[in-house]
Amino acid sequence: MINREKLLAESRHEIYDSIPKIVVGIVTAFLIWLFGVFVFQPLATMLGDPSFFGLIGLSSLISGIILVALVIIILGIFKEVLDVTDAIAGYAAVAYSRGDTPEERVTRYRRAFRGIAYVLLVVIAYLFFLPFIAGIFSVLAGIILILLVLWAIIVLFRVGRLFSGEIERWAAEFTQKIESERQDMALKEQQTEYREE
Repeated sequence: MINREKLLAESRHEIYDSIPKIVVGIVTAFLIWLFGVFVFQPLATMLGDPSFFGLIGLSSLISGIILVALVIIILGIFKEVLDVTDAIAGYAAVAYSRGDTPEERVTRYRRAFRGIAYVLLVVIAYLFFLPFIAGIFSVLAGIILILLVLWAIIVLFRVGRLFSGEIERWAAEFTQKIESERQDMALKEQQTEYREE
């Protein structure tokens, strides 16, 4: 069992620590992306896309350099995003428990929120990388998209299974509440009809 107050304090600290780092990383990645797409790639095209040593064109080389820089930045952001998802999982686990929180529930929530974060982060990274991947080898962008879709479906299916117990419990509670209200209304109608007779 994990102490509720301790889990909330750790979650709060992790969010306060990680959010500024994520913002700085995203702004840096966005600036590199903007300059890459709107300045450096057009400059390479304007120069006639000469090839280096007969192996690779200038535009592809610039795309590769920018792609490597973005990968390094995204990997740094990725660690911080995982810390934030763990903090959100802690908040969620505390929200649906009284007193101490079972460690198994926190672990399940962390895995589920991490799965969602993985999919979101990889999709955003793909959108960032797309112009540069296409600049190196356009067919590769399509192959990566197909793999991304298949992987995302598998991960989201697993996330759904992690939440299935909670969803079933909520659905059962909701159904019982509706059924009890329906029975109360039926009982009141019967009492009203009995009085009228």
